[in-house]
Amino acid sequence: MDIKRIYSQLISKFPDIEIYQNHPLATYTTVKIGGPADIFIHIKSLKDFSNILKFIYNLKPKIYPTILGNGSNVLIADSGIHSIVIKNDSQEFKILPNNQIKVSSGVQLTQLINNSLDHNLVGLEEFVYIPSSIGGAIYGNIHGFDKHDFNQFLDSIDVFDLNTNEIKHYPTNKISWSYDYSSFQDNPNLIILSTVINLQTGDSQAAKVKAQEIIQKKMTFQPMKSLGSVFKNPSESICLPIWNEKKPAGWIIDNELKLKGHSIGDAQISPLHANFFVNNGNCTSSDYLSLINLVQSQMQTKFNFQFELEIRLLGKFFVNNRNYT
Repeated sequence: MDIKRIYSQLISKFPDIEIYQNHPLATYTTVKIGGPADIFIHIKSLKDFSNILKFIYNLKPKIYPTILGNGSNVLIADSGIHSIVIKNDSQEFKILPNNQIKVSSGVQLTQLINNSLDHNLVGLEEFVYIPSSIGGAIYGNIHGFDKHDFNQFLDSIDVFDLNTNEIKHYPTNKISWSYDYSSFQDNPNLIILSTVINLQTGDSQAAKVKAQEIIQKKMTFQPMKSLGSVFKNPSESICLPIWNEKKPAGWIIDNELKLKGHSIGDAQISPLHANFFVNNGNCTSSDYLSLINLVQSQMQTKFNFQFELEIRLLGKFFVNNRNYT
């Protein structure tokens, strides 16, 4: 990728958009870890987002940019991301008939929940205290406090297809979904622009009380300066032969591996919850990944399986002579 040429074209074509070279990314993540982006673009509207994606479509060779929402479930390599990174802060929000809301992918989940409750539309309150953008919530199909998956509230999704230079409209049933998974994870050409969400009218004051109760509970075990859950919970088919019931990853790391509170450098398995890893000051992504590898190694030795990562690794990592890309 000819960074200087592409950067020059971008700032010439989009003088009103924030565009930088070799721009630090750590500040855009909840764990404050990660090196720079070769090219960093900060967009604040769907119009700018679409125009930037149309520009990227015409680049040769083909480039699929990294999209950052809240940076809450991504571990960025210390060497950074040698490509284009788009920080998505698009902020469109519209109340539709039939208890629906159309919202752009850059809107923060907390903002959507508060706005929907202010309009007496309930249902999303179980997702409070999840530091995610709407695009990230869709991409990762997050699960709420009441065990609902985010896709259960979605009506349709508009995406930009970097393979065809088109904006496409997908009904939710045309996307594949499962626990912490959407088919967007396997299709980097499909960039989420906006979604229509199905809600229902209800007692917004009761919903706000419920949201505050969930926040108070989560504050006791969920450190915000982390990447969220590092590992997905293992399936019932894995757990039953070992424990005779399904067990969450945090319980296994704490009670079976006895690693809660363990540190490597400034990366620590949180004393509050063993499936949350925190940065205690000057943690590097290599420290963080070393802690992940320690858990995986002990899981393999003791139980002959490894957890599936819930977080995404962005960039190139070298830990114990292993190359992670």
